[in-house]
Amino acid sequence: MPYGERYSILRQLEQMKPTVIVLYNTDIVTLRLIEIYKACHSERFLQIFSLMYRESTEESRYLTALKNETDAFESLFREKETLMIPRRYETEREEVPRLQLSTRDGGGQVPDPDERPKVIVDMREFNSELPTVLYKKGYDVVAVTLEVGDYVLSPAIAVERKALDDLTQSLQSGRVFKQSEQMLRHYANSVLLIESNTKFESKIVNGGPFQGELTRHCREVRSLLCSLLRTTPSLKLIWSLSPANSAEYFAELKLNRPEPDAEKAMSLKGDEVAKPADAEQGGSPEKRRRPNATLLRHMAQHLPGMARGDVQSMMLAQKVKSLHDLFTLSIEQLHLAVGSQSDKLHVLANFDFRASD
Repeated sequence: MPYGERYSILRQLEQMKPTVIVLYNTDIVTLRLIEIYKACHSERFLQIFSLMYRESTEESRYLTALKNETDAFESLFREKETLMIPRRYETEREEVPRLQLSTRDGGGQVPDPDERPKVIVDMREFNSELPTVLYKKGYDVVAVTLEVGDYVLSPAIAVERKALDDLTQSLQSGRVFKQSEQMLRHYANSVLLIESNTKFESKIVNGGPFQGELTRHCREVRSLLCSLLRTTPSLKLIWSLSPANSAEYFAELKLNRPEPDAEKAMSLKGDEVAKPADAEQGGSPEKRRRPNATLLRHMAQHLPGMARGDVQSMMLAQKVKSLHDLFTLSIEQLHLAVGSQSDKLHVLANFDFRASD
């Protein structure tokens, strides 16, 4: 058999089923392949003979290959003894906290102890450590694609998790404003979880999330966070020092609460944001910048005569994408967009602030 076809030896052996093999040019690879064939068919009788001149070049080459193979296995054994690789994976799960219910009080039913509480988790959250910690704490983690919230603890509790660096970007872009409004629209108890981690420990001063050198925009981030809390007073804010700390908060929030429904959580849809035409056609970075509807809503509420209901009607009409659009509309277009408050806005838009007394 040619030397180049030595890796097809197993196929040839399966076809020929030999009982005697004579190797006149001994090769360590060929010999090991024959040993594999013998190990797979231990019931078959097989004899192997090797023809080789003593103290020849062929014998020296074979012995060298045999020694290299032995040295490789010895080196592998030594490295395996010193490697810090755990051979066991911790799959033990803790028992979740449960309230002791008494059947004497109102005929309450004790839940099945084998049924674990569940937490619905957005698929994108599995890049973080918190879902794994929740699983080890004894909760059944249900992975689905959520558009509203990151974690659903009960039919009335949803949590949006933000790491410190992610929170900074979300506040500056206005995305967290929209996410909070969506949660408050569908869940009675909406929670914004700000989660720290070990990589932020050296940058936190006095336990505060936005102190020290954590971000170059500390003052801006604090201001935006205060604006978020003032705009959405029903939103609960939790500051967590680690994923384990977050799991403890989840345990307290879920205590004696009904289990969430994954189908219902998946059916909740967020607001669709239409892409500008320039973004689809690929213009300059300034043209591709998407208007921030959340900031427009907050700024429009401070204009003369504009109440929250008027701003909501204006946003639903989708005729105003920015403050520039609001102040450049004609009186007829402005009346269609904001209704009865169009006269006050038209006066403000056309008022000449340079006029002297």
